[in-house]
Amino acid sequence: MRSSPAFLVVMLCTLATCACGEVVIDFQDLTVPPAGYFNGDPGTLMPGQSVTAPWSAGGVAFSNTFGIDSYGGFNYEYWNGFAYSNVVNTTDPAFTNQYASYPGGGYQSSTYAVAYSDTATVTLPMATTVVGMWIANTTYAALTMRDGDAYGFTSPLPAGGWFATTATGKLAGVETGTATFSLADLRGASPPGILADWAWFDLTGLGTVDRIDFSFDGSDKDVIFGLNTPAYFAMDDLTVTAVPEPATWMLLVGAGTMMAAVRWARGTRRGG
Repeated sequence: MRSSPAFLVVMLCTLATCACGEVVIDFQDLTVPPAGYFNGDPGTLMPGQSVTAPWSAGGVAFSNTFGIDSYGGFNYEYWNGFAYSNVVNTTDPAFTNQYASYPGGGYQSSTYAVAYSDTATVTLPMATTVVGMWIANTTYAALTMRDGDAYGFTSPLPAGGWFATTATGKLAGVETGTATFSLADLRGASPPGILADWAWFDLTGLGTVDRIDFSFDGSDKDVIFGLNTPAYFAMDDLTVTAVPEPATWMLLVGAGTMMAAVRWARGTRRGG
């Protein structure tokens, strides 16, 4: 049976539909340590040492640095970038509760990611479009904005205050666009307030990217130390447009070549 051009068009469209689509990074492929979170600690560092090594979920890399420092005879741990967690604690305002999402757990799942500081970066295995992600405040950040810092260092976010994160898309090191999401907005007569639940953060405006850098800004700043609001957010279900595998591309190219050959043969027989 001979294949018609119409059949080949259907085959091409079917292959393209199978090749493209959406991939959701839901962090459920990660094993969470007994502590309820992973912040990059390899468990082997001595004071004065640090390690920078991204962790991955669904083939996507999430930046992370963990270290141990000393001050005044005391050792303390620090981290930045991304951690992952399944902590459910919506009431403890202390810094030690920095790995908890304010809504409690992940978005329709147990495990989620936590971003901290302007070093939070997502690196994709290949250039694609990022559709978006679900975003939330962490308990520590939200309660600090609502009630002030548990240790008395900062005051509640006043009327007119705001706190936001900005996603900056990159492709081969070149900026492609930005998108900003307000995690707290107390401006205007009827402000949205402090985000208390998971919300969708649309990132399609970034275009085709292979990396996303996150940064934080807000109204509560210090001239010397910068942002007073804890620079955190929780992330779940990062959604990207799937890119065809090389084998699928070969099928598409082969089908296209076949269609061209059929058209050429028919044109030759007709004297076209």
